Amino acid sequence: MKNRTYLRAIDILNLSYLALLTSLILLFRHNLERWWYYFIIHLGVFLFYVCFCRITAYSTSRSVRLLRDAITPLLLIFYYEQTGNLNHLIFKGYFDPFFASVESGIFGGQPALVFYKTFPQPLFSEYMHFSYFSYYCLIPWLGLPLWISRRHKEYDSLIFACMLNMAFCFLFFIAVPCAGPWFYFAEKSVRRALPGYFFVPIMEFILEHGEIANGAFPSSHVAMATVILLYARKYQRVVFWTMLPVVLSLYASTVYTQAHYLIDVPSGFAVGVFFFLVSDSVKTWLEKTLPLRLSDDSYKG
Repeated sequence: MKNRTYLRAIDILNLSYLALLTSLILLFRHNLERWWYYFIIHLGVFLFYVCFCRITAYSTSRSVRLLRDAITPLLLIFYYEQTGNLNHLIFKGYFDPFFASVESGIFGGQPALVFYKTFPQPLFSEYMHFSYFSYYCLIPWLGLPLWISRRHKEYDSLIFACMLNMAFCFLFFIAVPCAGPWFYFAEKSVRRALPGYFFVPIMEFILEHGEIANGAFPSSHVAMATVILLYARKYQRVVFWTMLPVVLSLYASTVYTQAHYLIDVPSGFAVGVFFFLVSDSVKTWLEKTLPLRLSDDSYKG
């Protein structure tokens, strides 16, 4: 253990993702206005992350460890927002005409435009928006019980899988930008006029200030929720059974709120299942191949 570096598998994953984005910005800079600005931002985050890991790796403080273990969920917000800035890095347009035509070919129309009309009741709309909002609570819902009970190996496996899953989704969003029905069918969309009481205005505020015109296919909401749900089944059965109905409703809410085409849901589910199945093996391979730090409370550096 004493010969191991200060980096963990999750750190290698974050740094690899940042290095890849920085390289893509440099490679396709002719397609991006102010490319140097985004290049400096991503390079700066990369260097900050290296310094952060180096400074905090050997601290025995519980609060420092919490900060170190929370940095990836926080970085996911930054990564998501950047896909909106980089969504035309490779291709100029959106792929919505293709995905919308596939949707129509399978279902004979656009379920995202029909779902609300079938259930326009304010209480149902409120529940759908609560379900959509629950996405932001899923990592702490499972992660905090694992972390508080000092099950750091399990916590690290969960966060690694979430990051691996989202890295794939974000890179796919950049390579194949798809805005979703609320954007593509803007004239027919009722997304900004859905009825509700509490969670509807909350979600409208979040969408108004944080939503990007990208990231529809596959649904990263569905993929991430699936990963977390399956890890809950593996590690915390009580959490799994309480989370299950909420996640199932979340699947439906992505279409009801017109954020996604219906085909985005099974594709996101498949992505989530895939990364749940492979992420532990990838993490183990990294830890065996590289001299990385492991999740071991007894290791003090």
